Amino acid sequence: MNELELSALDGANPLGFLAALGTLTVLSETDPQLKLGWHAGARWTPFLTSPNPLDETEILQCLTKRLRGQPVSETAERKREASQERLDAAKRRLKDANDALKALKLRGNQLKAERERLVEPIRKRFDKRRKIVLARRKVAVPSPELSIGKKVDLSAVEFRSNAESFLQDAEFGSSAIAMLAGLATESCDKKQCPRTRFDFIDSSGQLAFLEAALQLMSKVTPERLEATLFRPWKRADEKYSLRFDPAEDRRYALLDRDPTAGNNKSTSEWMANLLAYRALSLFPCVITRSGPVTSGWDSALDEPCFTWPIWQAPLPPDTIRSLLSYAALVARDIPSTLRRLGVAAAFRSRRIENGDYVNFSPAQGVL
Repeated sequence: MNELELSALDGANPLGFLAALGTLTVLSETDPQLKLGWHAGARWTPFLTSPNPLDETEILQCLTKRLRGQPVSETAERKREASQERLDAAKRRLKDANDALKALKLRGNQLKAERERLVEPIRKRFDKRRKIVLARRKVAVPSPELSIGKKVDLSAVEFRSNAESFLQDAEFGSSAIAMLAGLATESCDKKQCPRTRFDFIDSSGQLAFLEAALQLMSKVTPERLEATLFRPWKRADEKYSLRFDPAEDRRYALLDRDPTAGNNKSTSEWMANLLAYRALSLFPCVITRSGPVTSGWDSALDEPCFTWPIWQAPLPPDTIRSLLSYAALVARDIPSTLRRLGVAAAFRSRRIENGDYVNFSPAQGVL
């Protein structure tokens, strides 16, 4: 077996853990015998094994190609951006109309009549604009799952329609299906499908989750990937972050300067974020008796928490997906019997809400 250590990643950091899983997920698309394990040391460091050669340069080239996705023409990109701008304007008009209706404080038939007069025409134009945007996104995004919109916002009908269309993509279809399951789950009793608990930036209003992933895909280079996987992180990249790194928690009490100041911008590691995004295919969303859940998360705790295991013997993606969904892993007190499954350690981070922003707390060892 050949081995390659991803020396820059830290298993006790949720972003580092997810980036390691994303690396495995992407590379497994061309090497189905690839596995991931963790070396114990001053920190938990991931490593890849395969009977096939694991040359660092070739690995970086493969990651670059797969992460960039399908090429998109400039014409299709311009049409997508123009239609998105018109949709955003229509959304603002719809909000204004709903606010105006609410201010009238009407009830019963009067409310129904005014809604038909003030809101419905605008809503119909909005729905028409949205259909145009979704149609144009299908040919203007580098990865099929990004065609569902700027954020994870789709109905059960749209969920099924997208799943069926992804199956027609010979090169990226299987990964897009897995990503769709990691982004949302179909629900027949709600207008909108419940989305992943990893969607941290939908509430901030600055940059939607899938739009951030789209922008990150345009930033992929072998040099950036090398820095993320094999060099100490500089966290010098601005704007496009999924907020999985606890170091990005910018509450006033944790900083020596105003976090909103122009010369104190939040920075991150772009490629770690993109690799972490691809790891979501290992964390499917499902409906349970207690409601929608995402693998690795348990809302029954005092605060929503993400718990992840560390294992030493190399495992393939399918085995890791099963391990991540193991019920005992998200219990308040994790049983030591997990060690019988090969789990050497486990970490837990809380989901912290700071106004419109969401972050992970620094991880705590729970096993």
